[in-house]
Amino acid sequence: MTTHASVKSITLLGVLTAMQIMLNSLLSVQFLTTKIAFAFVVVAITSRLFSPLVTAGSTALAYFLGMVLFPKFTFFPGFILTAFLTGLVFGLAFSRQTSLPRILLANFIVLFILNLFLNSLWLHLMYLTPWSALLTTRFIQEIVSYIIYTSVLIVLFKVPVINQLTTRFNAK
Repeated sequence: MTTHASVKSITLLGVLTAMQIMLNSLLSVQFLTTKIAFAFVVVAITSRLFSPLVTAGSTALAYFLGMVLFPKFTFFPGFILTAFLTGLVFGLAFSRQTSLPRILLANFIVLFILNLFLNSLWLHLMYLTPWSALLTTRFIQEIVSYIIYTSVLIVLFKVPVINQLTTRFNAK
């Protein structure tokens, strides 16, 4: 990779990370046990442009910086692990190709394994909230999120401009 291409890559990654911070921290709705945000769109785009580890790192960094700059609740490092794993799952699923089965599987892993169970574990450790209360309220949210994530990502990956940009960026 040439120096010019490296600078462009780092700049683009910085812009995408900033967009994640904005969508995750400022343009989201946070309740005690649930959060509604659209930063997953930027994570998906990042996963098309960069390797899974770079996507995971930028997602974790964006979450950390969002918590430092715009705290909405008590900081807990477990959520950074969840963000890292979310970026890694999206990166592994979308780095080479996107298809309906990949979108469905990635969303299932992120929403029902990472968000539902892992984040519920963090909330349980932080607030000693009973598992039954966490899982019942969050399960309904994750079902709705699964439908939204899947629909948005299907449309996103069919947008010709996104596909042209990712193809052009990855060709360099």
